[in-house]
Amino acid sequence: MTEITQLTAETPQGFVPNHLHLLVRGHLQNPPREEKVLNQWLRDLVEKVRMVVVAGPTSVYVDEPGNEGITGTVTLATSHAAIHVWDRLEPAFFQFDIYSCSCFAADEVLDHFDQFGLLDCEWMYIDRNHGLQVVDQGSRGL
Repeated sequence: MTEITQLTAETPQGFVPNHLHLLVRGHLQNPPREEKVLNQWLRDLVEKVRMVVVAGPTSVYVDEPGNEGITGTVTLATSHAAIHVWDRLEPAFFQFDIYSCSCFAADEVLDHFDQFGLLDCEWMYIDRNHGLQVVDQGSRGL
């Protein structure tokens, strides 16, 4: 995996943020179905990648036919994480993204999906500091 350079720093002008975005899509063996479970997963993820929650997490289960599943979001200090899980598909399908001004490793986030029985995924890590530069991408279990 490509090492992401830590740009975040305190300067006389204030905080200098990174702009890192991880996009993931994949399948889960044991998808979350309860809002409290997904909210705790999001809180644990935020702690794991050393970020700060400013609002949430908030999760909602949607019962709309053909679109059943849970959506969870958490607002971080100038960042966010969001997941959408369609649990009636076999296997359950998810889309996830996390954007941060702090430096984090893709593996730290991908390993966090093990709680839900990650079957496979593909991912893309984008450095948005100077345009949209894909700095790493890959797959697991595919």
